[in-house]
Amino acid sequence: MAVLCRGTVKRSEYQPPHFTIDDVHLTIALFDDRAVVTSVMTISRLEPFNNQPIPLYGGTEITLDTVLIDGVDQGLSNYNPSSGVINIDITAGAVVTTVATINPNTNTSLEGLYRSGDMYCTQCEPEGFRHITWYPDRPDVMSIFTTRIEAPITMPILLSNGNLIKQGMLELEEARHFAEWHDPFKKPCYLFAMVAGDLDHVADHYITKDGRKIDLRIYIEHGNPHAVTTHAMESLKRAMKWDEDTYGFSYDLDIFMIVAVSHFNMGAMENKGLNIFNSKFILADLETASDIDLERVEGIVAHEYFHNWTGNRITCRDWFQLTLKEGLTVFRDQEFTADTHSRGVKRTDDVALLRAVQFPEDRGPTAHPIRPEEYLEVNNFYTPTVYEKGAEVIRMIETVLGHDGFMKGMRLYVERHDGTAATCDDFIAAMADANGVDLSQFARWYAQAGTPILTISRHYSSDNKTLTLNFKQKLEGLAAEPLVIPVRLGLVASNGDTVNETTVIITDAEQSLTLIDVPLGAVPSYLRGFSAPVILETDLTSQEKLHLLGADSDPFGRWDAAQSLMIAAITADKNANLIKELAAGLTKTLNDTRLDNAEKAQILRLPSQSILEAGAILEASMKFPDPNLLWQRRRDVMAALGRAMASTINDMLGRFDQTSNSLDAADRALYSRLIGLAVIAELEGAEAHALTLSRHQNMTLSEAGISALNQLDGALRAEALQEFAQRWEKNPLVMEKWFMVEASAPMIATPAYCDALMQHPAFDANNPNKLRSVLSAFASLNTPNFHADDGSGYMYIAEHIVKIDGRNPQVAARIVLPLTRFGHYADNRRGMMKAALNHINAKDNLSADLREIIGKALR
Repeated sequence: MAVLCRGTVKRSEYQPPHFTIDDVHLTIALFDDRAVVTSVMTISRLEPFNNQPIPLYGGTEITLDTVLIDGVDQGLSNYNPSSGVINIDITAGAVVTTVATINPNTNTSLEGLYRSGDMYCTQCEPEGFRHITWYPDRPDVMSIFTTRIEAPITMPILLSNGNLIKQGMLELEEARHFAEWHDPFKKPCYLFAMVAGDLDHVADHYITKDGRKIDLRIYIEHGNPHAVTTHAMESLKRAMKWDEDTYGFSYDLDIFMIVAVSHFNMGAMENKGLNIFNSKFILADLETASDIDLERVEGIVAHEYFHNWTGNRITCRDWFQLTLKEGLTVFRDQEFTADTHSRGVKRTDDVALLRAVQFPEDRGPTAHPIRPEEYLEVNNFYTPTVYEKGAEVIRMIETVLGHDGFMKGMRLYVERHDGTAATCDDFIAAMADANGVDLSQFARWYAQAGTPILTISRHYSSDNKTLTLNFKQKLEGLAAEPLVIPVRLGLVASNGDTVNETTVIITDAEQSLTLIDVPLGAVPSYLRGFSAPVILETDLTSQEKLHLLGADSDPFGRWDAAQSLMIAAITADKNANLIKELAAGLTKTLNDTRLDNAEKAQILRLPSQSILEAGAILEASMKFPDPNLLWQRRRDVMAALGRAMASTINDMLGRFDQTSNSLDAADRALYSRLIGLAVIAELEGAEAHALTLSRHQNMTLSEAGISALNQLDGALRAEALQEFAQRWEKNPLVMEKWFMVEASAPMIATPAYCDALMQHPAFDANNPNKLRSVLSAFASLNTPNFHADDGSGYMYIAEHIVKIDGRNPQVAARIVLPLTRFGHYADNRRGMMKAALNHINAKDNLSADLREIIGKALR
């Protein structure tokens, strides 16, 4: 799918449209080898005497067949569709009709209208609609859509946005039928969706608070048992109720539909009334999906549903405002999960993800604010910064205003902007006006890139029992102005009680706070609940962190103390004493009856590779972190902790093993963590225990056994993986787990091994999930082979990216990201990674997606 490069687009150059599309009547006629798309648009000029033409954008693969203005054929000689835009000249209002032909069967980019298996489906965000028909493809052009789909009766299911208003057989075409859908709510074209195929479905319903019955349907391909949709359906109903209870937001159509699609670039899409999902985030039960998978399914189902009000009813004016809908909706789905499950575990999960993927982005060449200022390819906006950091910015607003103040702001935001395309400034203004406060300084979070570093030092006066805290904020490498940083803090006394809890709002580059009546020996617990997305530097000692690990009442504080101690143990050259003390603290944690097993499992979780690399720099133990050395040290520390805690681990594993069929999710989380420690520590019988676990009917426990064995290269590992593949060879989604485990095996998964994996009958080179399960797993999880000292791992990924880019630029642009993080490595490794990027960059016809990312990395 060819897209012409339009050059850099800048937020400062935004101009509002000088027209409206009052309504659109779209007819999509599907045939074996093509689709004919007729678009009838009622256009009104906002400025009747403005002589600017109205641009209709289209992909260069679209054949322009007809242009009519008020029914009069304009001919085609006046238009140049190969440029990607045709300009319509009208003096006032007019009905503009275009007829175009496309071929969904050859569309491997998975944008626009494409074929996935035996079904046809769409993906229009951000600019996929222009690959379906000619249209002013921008989010601030909102219209009422009526869609008619015509297709052979071999595709009995015909779906689109809104409510079904008519269906039947085509009078003049034998064995063909149609369905018409009407969406009464104005929407931009990126929220358009349609699906056609022979699909099965599961039906349910939801009764809103005002008594309306909403039909709920999940469409799946034939052959998938209905039971694998139960969790997703129940998740949807929980999300609908939570949104009503928490925000007062009720669903507004008569039907809500989800379609599970096997070929999909993203996780899911919130199209109005017709959500289209990557199958892996719908088809899940305890036998085929882990507890982590199930919670992710629940969260993504909720996220896309929540977009109905924060994304659909109120959309974004332009793509620079993407975090307006995504950051806000991520915050909402995080809160939903926290309310539904363990708030402490959810919070530490989110922080771990932020530190592992967003903080490195902030340090890398593709760093950008949550509201970027320019782009070459809009697909590259879909980043952890816009989503996860955007959610943290929303969370800070709630912290600054308080929950009640935040909800007042939400009500005003919806009241002002329902049915419109809004901006981040509109959101900030609603929050400020609803509470009578000035948030102009807070708005800097939307404009400044990078992760702030907050340094806290302290002085305790034993004479008058005061503790003075000195805060200093800085943003490395940028001439940045001070940010608003809310810091929740408390003091953990020697007896474990938490005192002096407060929230201080840091607004200056340097600021101080004095606390009174502070008990001697009380240890500060900073940034409780991770109240701001900053890197924290403190003067806390290891002994004080051990005290927080054992006594802090804040779940984040306990977890973060463990993370800090683990980073220190892994990055330090002389760490034997620290490991001994950490093992004692973790053993105490395992025996702490105040914590549930999910919280214990979280505290035992070692920092990821990317977090370790950042930690090594911050701890000043490595100027240029060596990824392979850190990987090996992480293994060594994990093994040492396992040996030091062997007695407790063995006792707990024995108890879990006796009751494995009746364990809950929290128990399984801890069981999984402990078996991993036992195997890498080579405790007696641990490998055999893991092999037995790998055969369990519960996927969480089966994965735990396989993941533990995957740390080694032994006969039991090979046996477990072979049995797993034989058991699940007919299930494409579970086989993606197998591909991922195999590709991330540090002892065996070389580039040649991964190439062999991609010859497996279950592998599909056109399926984004399959590509990610091998190539992304190799680059992100297989440190020794991706970071091979001869650079072979880098070049291996580069060669595959070149191949993928011609088929699917979005997937290629995601897989290349680990290669761009070369800036903090030593010169020899940096040179090899840059050579791999130059290898890609030298290829002809590189997509705009890749060209932008590589260009930023190499400049």
